[in-house]
Amino acid sequence: MKLSTRRVAQLAVMVALLVIGAYVSIPLRPVPITFQSAFVVLTPLLFGSTAYIAVLAYLLLGLIGLPVFAGGASGMVALSGPTGGFLVGFLLASIVVGALAEHWRWDSWRRDLALAEGSLVLIYVPGILWMWRVLLLRGGTAQAALLGLVPIMALDVVKMAVVAVLARPLRSALAEA
Repeated sequence: MKLSTRRVAQLAVMVALLVIGAYVSIPLRPVPITFQSAFVVLTPLLFGSTAYIAVLAYLLLGLIGLPVFAGGASGMVALSGPTGGFLVGFLLASIVVGALAEHWRWDSWRRDLALAEGSLVLIYVPGILWMWRVLLLRGGTAQAALLGLVPIMALDVVKMAVVAVLARPLRSALAEA
């Protein structure tokens, strides 16, 4: 895959937005509410199957020690902690939503809404499973879901609706630029 300089710059902007999204947060435990998920999902809606490059670059920046994750976390500690599964879910969502967005040619806010809301499953499932494992919750995945999803789910559904509304005009603006 050959990327133009313009596309690399656009993806770099998305990496910066992911970092900013991590810092715009409400510090709940064990999972903070951040705006990362909005940018994780907006990226594949705008850039299709190349979106994973931005998310992977973001994750690699955090793994090498730059404080880019929520609360300024970084390194293997962040990945091995309760939110590590959500970070893996970010990559999974960018790959799957990017492929679907690129091949699903019905371009409307409804398509974007379906992809955005569906992406939450791709983010939540590894997040909940990982949190259950890391926190050794005796109540199983139900307890992990209660701890990890209930505080963030309503806001995430609203964030995905906003992302869906913004995606199409942003795609148009990027195409014209």
